[in-house]
Amino acid sequence: MTVFPEQLRRGFFSSLADATEMLRLFDFLPNVFLYVKDTEGRFMAMNRQLVRLRGARSESELLGKTDVELHPAYWGRLYQEEDRRVIDSGREIPHQVWLVPAAGGKLGTFLSSKIPLRDSEGKVIGIAGVMYQLEGQPPSRARKDPVDEASNIITTSFDKPLEINQIAKDVGLSVSQLNRRFRAIYQMTPSQYLQRVRVHEASRALAESDETIGKVALDTGFYDQAHLTRTFRRWMGMTPSDFRRLSGQSQTAGVRNVAD
Repeated sequence: MTVFPEQLRRGFFSSLADATEMLRLFDFLPNVFLYVKDTEGRFMAMNRQLVRLRGARSESELLGKTDVELHPAYWGRLYQEEDRRVIDSGREIPHQVWLVPAAGGKLGTFLSSKIPLRDSEGKVIGIAGVMYQLEGQPPSRARKDPVDEASNIITTSFDKPLEINQIAKDVGLSVSQLNRRFRAIYQMTPSQYLQRVRVHEASRALAESDETIGKVALDTGFYDQAHLTRTFRRWMGMTPSDFRRLSGQSQTAGVRNVAD
């Protein structure tokens, strides 16, 4: 009897007593973050690196929780919306750039890929995702990578006046070289990345503080409130005022759901 490779593989994996044992391999991969969620967005599994990133001591503290419970409300909803696209379409979404706050609140840039998970009848029952942080990786040469340097300048100095031509000069590249290399890694230009970092930080301030929108604008590197409003609407599809209102509603709902 001929056994085809696909049948051989399927038979092997179906005979495993606990397929989740394989997930432990991701505990040995530095700077790689793995997670599994069900169709309700609840975390079913994650590796140790992700547990530490979320500021928890063990996986059990996070199992069953959703992104809205573990992240600032609006960003949690964005993560869930992308998950839902994978679940509804049954298709993977590879190599997406996300700005993710770590346990200490420091913003990091991650490259994320998600795939659907199916049961024996082919129905999507959840998703699995993996991501790794783009900046802060060990350099492959003696000199630090200029794109890594540029991204670090942006993420640490976003609240100060920044010019892309000066950043390019500081890392030893022309503006065109920096744009080309930056886009190849981050899928956006340095200017777009700077805008995204500032909008992310502004959204966090809007959701977590009572500062005026004008003060938030100045604290996150924008010229004034009008500049923040234009940029914020471009990236988020709404004004800072609307975001603050919706974020407050989401946080209240999240607290109520946890209490229930």
